[in-house]
Amino acid sequence: MYRIFAIFSISLVLFASCNDNNKKYGYVRMIFEHHWGDSIVQFDGTTQYVNTAGNILTFEKAYPIQYFISNLKFNTVFIPGANNLNVHYISSDSAYSTLLLTYRIPERRYNTISFTFGVDSTKNKSNLFPNPPQRNMFWPDPMGGGYHHMKMDGRWRNAGGTATQGFELHLGDLKKTVYDTTWIGGSIAKIDTLERTFRNSFPVEISKHFEIRENEITTVTVIMDMKQWMENPYMWNFNVMGGAIMSRENAMDSLKRNGEHNLFRAK
Repeated sequence: MYRIFAIFSISLVLFASCNDNNKKYGYVRMIFEHHWGDSIVQFDGTTQYVNTAGNILTFEKAYPIQYFISNLKFNTVFIPGANNLNVHYISSDSAYSTLLLTYRIPERRYNTISFTFGVDSTKNKSNLFPNPPQRNMFWPDPMGGGYHHMKMDGRWRNAGGTATQGFELHLGDLKKTVYDTTWIGGSIAKIDTLERTFRNSFPVEISKHFEIRENEITTVTVIMDMKQWMENPYMWNFNVMGGAIMSRENAMDSLKRNGEHNLFRAK
């Protein structure tokens, strides 16, 4: 009986291997672009962009937008990243990072691209990346460790104003001490000290129809509309929100919620 079972098991493995060998694979060239509405963002320090609050923004080459995406999938097919972690680093100043050439994608029609914006919480641990530029995206250990989901830096000023100020819109998983107060009869009975982590990654799903053919390269362009970070559902007014948000969970939450609304599209 054991011999029969062993022969049957080997037959199944051989059948699966042969079946896999019969599959056909193609390639996808993914290009990431960064727009403000319909125009490609110029990181030249002079081109001006106006948000819905009337703040005038500029972006500089020295401070590119940098972020991670993880759990990248076409339909249900996972796309490997660095060290097969399925974590991809993207920076507007690096043609290498904004062009991902995937491999061994099964030949078929696809209709969705999905990923987590940022580093998935199951992978977001300190020292995950030993080398730059990914290593330089570290999130401070006292604030929770791991890595930034995004760094978006630039300068802003008010309409009609001349003074400019820098901004650093950084997202990460923020760990903070919070206090839970118990009230009894209008008096404080006790105050509990709790450690809470505010998660600021979020899922993205893009509708995109494309077809993979055997040994052919299919190009898919994914566009981040950076204007969306500034609006819907929260109008981002630098006079109110300020420019540095790393330790402020409410400000990061507002930015995250804006990112969850139509931040990405594909062409």
